[in-house]
Amino acid sequence: DAIKDNLLTATITAGAGIFALWYFGREQRMKDQEAFQSLMARARNLEQAVEALTNTVNELRRKNRNAEEGDAQLKTLQSSWMGMNRSVRIGTRDSKLAMWQAEHVNDIVKDLYKVKTSIVGMKTLGDLDLKSSLSSFSNKGVFTKELDAALMLGEVDIAVHSMKDLPTLLEDGLALGAVLERGSIEDAVVLNSTHREEGKIKSLEDLPEGAVIGTSALRRRAILSKHYPHLQVKDVRGNLQTRFKKLDSKQYDALVLARTGLERLKLHDRIDQVLDASKFGYAVSQGALAVVCRSTDKRMLSLLLPLNHVPTRLRTAAERALLRSLEGGCKVPIAVKTDYDSVKQTLTMEGWVVSLDGKKVCHATVTDASVTLSLDKGLEAAKAVGLTVAEALRKDGAEDILAACRGDNMGHVPPASKSSKK
Repeated sequence: DAIKDNLLTATITAGAGIFALWYFGREQRMKDQEAFQSLMARARNLEQAVEALTNTVNELRRKNRNAEEGDAQLKTLQSSWMGMNRSVRIGTRDSKLAMWQAEHVNDIVKDLYKVKTSIVGMKTLGDLDLKSSLSSFSNKGVFTKELDAALMLGEVDIAVHSMKDLPTLLEDGLALGAVLERGSIEDAVVLNSTHREEGKIKSLEDLPEGAVIGTSALRRRAILSKHYPHLQVKDVRGNLQTRFKKLDSKQYDALVLARTGLERLKLHDRIDQVLDASKFGYAVSQGALAVVCRSTDKRMLSLLLPLNHVPTRLRTAAERALLRSLEGGCKVPIAVKTDYDSVKQTLTMEGWVVSLDGKKVCHATVTDASVTLSLDKGLEAAKAVGLTVAEALRKDGAEDILAACRGDNMGHVPPASKSSKK
């Protein structure tokens, strides 16, 4: 019996030992497995970080190569222009904002090439006729025709435009020499002085039913009607100073204007609200400056080449391709939003077509990861993105909206008068 008891005790002890080894070994295995999984996760994160760093380094190397090549080309151009001792005549509209734009280009050209420059201001049909709605003009280029003529006649060497005013098809004999880096893209709300002084109204959302919003663009009218159907949207024409006088004399409760124009004229303090581009979009090429020259003037084309901001040029190329495909302009409410990732070389574009009453909206989005940061293949790829978005909008019913808008020749609400608003 004693032997049996000893054997039983030994067996139980051995079993307990084996169980303990298994149990604690299992705990250790679980800990080891968790540690392994944690290590693998860290390895994956490290791999992703290395890949991102490699992409960044490659992008910096590419930029450095491009910068070195650009510096060499620039030195050649500078030597050529300084040797000619030739001046550059810059054509522009003579409004305050247009003059700022021309002076901006003037400063860049003088700084790059150390040449003499002069600015030639002039009025266009759009500046002279301030009573008609922009949508009522039958011809395109309402703000560019006179500058085109001055270029063709040799009266100026280059012409500076707010790019959203530039027709998608230039006149024969003219070429788009440069697109400068884009400014702010969004639209901004400016309230009248009474609302600002009282302080109760801070944005469009705060305005009461029937409040009057002024804008010259059918695009803004349509989108405002969609988001704020309780507000009245009416035409307003004239330069910024003229529009502000109409606003502060209570003809309008608020104006919706391009944010970049206000900023360029140092009127930041008049901006009461910035409209979210993801919700409202913006005009094709809004915020960008375009410089046009004669297509046969090779020397001027070479002078303008370094002024290009490639991401801006790619984005505006896509936007203008969409507009041209849809045969848009002042007469149709088309909005866009584009983003370009220079590292991934990816262009994303959204397009909207909105009925004038805001009740019907067509929307499309396209992303293309093959838009290289270049002015040759990249431009063609960017234009293809614009055409793809245009086709998607057509499939969503945009053609019916556009046809209705083109048939509405006036397509606008008359400007507010002092007697029309109590």
